[in-house]
Amino acid sequence: SYFLIASSFGRQEDYANLIEIKMDCDSHFQIFILHSLKIWPFLFIILGMVGYQDAWGQKVIITLGPGSIGSNEFYTIILTAQDQSLDEYSNFPNIPGFDKAGTSSSSSMRNINGNISNETSIIQNYMPTKEGTFLLPAFSMKVNGAQIKSPGATIKVGPPQEQKAKDPYGADPFAYDPFEDFIAGGRKQDFQDVKADAFLSIRTDKKEIYAGEGINVTLSFLVADENRAELDFYDLGTQLANIVKQMKPSNCWEENFGIEEIIPRKVQIGKKRYTEYPIYQATLFPLVARSFTIPSMKLNMVSYKVSGNSTFFGAQRKQEIKPFYSKELEIKVKDLPPHPMKGQVSVGRFSLSENLAKRKTAINQGVGFEMTIKGEGNITYILEPSVIKSELGDIYPPNTRQTIQRAGGRVTGEKVFSYLIVPKEQGSIHLRNSFLWVYFNTEKARYDTLRPAGDLFVVKGKAKNAGNSATSEDSFYSLIDRADHAILGERSKNKQLVLWVNIALGLMASVTLWLSFRR
Repeated sequence: SYFLIASSFGRQEDYANLIEIKMDCDSHFQIFILHSLKIWPFLFIILGMVGYQDAWGQKVIITLGPGSIGSNEFYTIILTAQDQSLDEYSNFPNIPGFDKAGTSSSSSMRNINGNISNETSIIQNYMPTKEGTFLLPAFSMKVNGAQIKSPGATIKVGPPQEQKAKDPYGADPFAYDPFEDFIAGGRKQDFQDVKADAFLSIRTDKKEIYAGEGINVTLSFLVADENRAELDFYDLGTQLANIVKQMKPSNCWEENFGIEEIIPRKVQIGKKRYTEYPIYQATLFPLVARSFTIPSMKLNMVSYKVSGNSTFFGAQRKQEIKPFYSKELEIKVKDLPPHPMKGQVSVGRFSLSENLAKRKTAINQGVGFEMTIKGEGNITYILEPSVIKSELGDIYPPNTRQTIQRAGGRVTGEKVFSYLIVPKEQGSIHLRNSFLWVYFNTEKARYDTLRPAGDLFVVKGKAKNAGNSATSEDSFYSLIDRADHAILGERSKNKQLVLWVNIALGLMASVTLWLSFRR
């Protein structure tokens, strides 16, 4: 600024004024630099906000159930994590007027143009004990080392509601009770008499299965209501880790139900009532036709012996470690019947649903098509349907997403395959001739083939150039591309902003150093 002022002076006697103005400008500039030093930390904070704003996104959420339910309905609290696993989380809260009624888990995966995202959920069920209005206070849960808060809710419990027909592949945790078959003697069950009137039980829901079919395995500790011995769990975490290693065969895929909190429930065996403590539950899918054995498990419990001679302070107790054993179980695995695709198909009970974006299109106009395979079995192992090439159009590789529910002793879910069909000739494309999915139906004990039933009608229209293909405005591929470009544009702007902030900070630092050396 003082150089601009100097150009206006034309006389020698005014040089003193010029020097005074220069010194005054230098002084104000140094004051500006000193004040700038005070705000630099805030500039770095702003820089961090720009560069790492995506990392601050909430990845874990708590979802509360509806505000009004019937006295025969469940209230749920769902803990959901995106793109991370729920390795550690604290106990779900207790609700006045409700009893905890078990947990279930679910997971989903999306594969969009090679970008994979995952979502995992833990569902805590609550059963109301009476009608009325109850308050769930605000609470927080520690998930993977971080505190997640919920504002709470008011829950109104009314008269029992009429139960609707259940989805055969629904996720009702009490739609199927594996213990009923145990009572009926329809499955293998370990029962060992002990003095404490308690026993360790391993039970399965089937005696024999096909290779690839799921078998549910549950490990429980049961104590009779008439039991008078005092028992406590002993170092259960360490014991359970060793038990799981022994129970899981090396040739099986495991879907663990993730029992994090032992919730007792009342059961009846014959005329005798017990309290059951579920410790471990999983569904095992044998990958090969080879029978396997679940060995005898050992669970140490703390037992207390009470002295017959009482003192002024009461009866004396002596603590000891008492082991409980289960019997080994042999699981017979049968080979699948001969078939050209044997060893490459899913095993279970499945159904197919389809969704075609539109029934009529023109040549070279892309149309989205979804095939959803839903049912009970190893959802992760569901492979892509077979695609038969046609001269009438091109079919591009699919994007996929899957959802898995583990509840009620079953593993159910669905896998969705999203295709893009680009017609090349006029006519009708029969989808049943272009797609097929073969699986082994365990209910019918034979191979089945699922095919879509729709047709795509192609009119002449205005043909595009041969090099042009998926240009339909309703194509999910075009929407994905737009979204990707929008995200890339925002990130590019953020990077440019960070660059200019860094340049400004560098210039300010350089000027400060120059002034300090000059003085």
